[in-house]
Amino acid sequence: MAGELLQYSGLITKTRAMRSRLLKREDFERIVEFQTVPETIGFLREQESYGKIYGGREDIRHRGQVEELIHNSVMEDYQKLYRFGNEQQRKAMELYLPQLQFGEAVPKIENSYFTEVWKQIDKFSGSQMRQVLREVFGTQVDWLNIMWMYRGKEFFHQKPEETAKILIPLHYKLKRAEKQRLLETEQTEEFCRILESTMYFKGRDALVKMQDEVSYHQVMKKMYQRICRKYPASMAPVFYYFYEKEQEIEHLTTALEGIRYQVPAREIQKLILQ
Repeated sequence: MAGELLQYSGLITKTRAMRSRLLKREDFERIVEFQTVPETIGFLREQESYGKIYGGREDIRHRGQVEELIHNSVMEDYQKLYRFGNEQQRKAMELYLPQLQFGEAVPKIENSYFTEVWKQIDKFSGSQMRQVLREVFGTQVDWLNIMWMYRGKEFFHQKPEETAKILIPLHYKLKRAEKQRLLETEQTEEFCRILESTMYFKGRDALVKMQDEVSYHQVMKKMYQRICRKYPASMAPVFYYFYEKEQEIEHLTTALEGIRYQVPAREIQKLILQ
């Protein structure tokens, strides 16, 4: 444990400092009340996490321009943390990098990305590193598949063979047989009943309860919080920061879009402050 603390001290300290600069709920409550995009830009210029990315440029006035800079900010943070990492920590960050380059709350990347990441995890030395990586990427794989299967049934009325084509061909805590049953069931009520019996809902490792509003982001957030408590000196806090930063960017771009089109503040708030 002492060795891990020493190995991760600089990286975790830097991550903690960055996390302290994430926008708070009260910041978003203020943002949604703005009437114009320039007002929002003025507010962001005052924030430590975004002020520097403007680089003194006074020509940044439009939503598209500020959104580009906001998305660039996560890459700047990535590069700063990358410089603090050792060789193995950098390799772990490189696994996550493609997700930061798409600017989406839920990554729209090829399934081959996840299959390649899964292969690379076994090449890392240290059981803790491998466990953290499996937990992060494995939970993501399971829940992307779960949400795609659910949406395919509930909203698109897809046949199982149609949905199967878009699923990631991996599983973590969601067993292969459970995944197949979820895929083949026709009713969403039965889908939820099967899902409730999986490890994500049962036992000491359960992340959510069926009466909760089950969503990809709720599960990912709880997973990150748990592994950060279990492995404080690991890559878990770094990945959690990247995840939170991605969520912040998604909320900011949603708010900017709503402000641009004069959507009422309470409606924007429903979208980003649940």
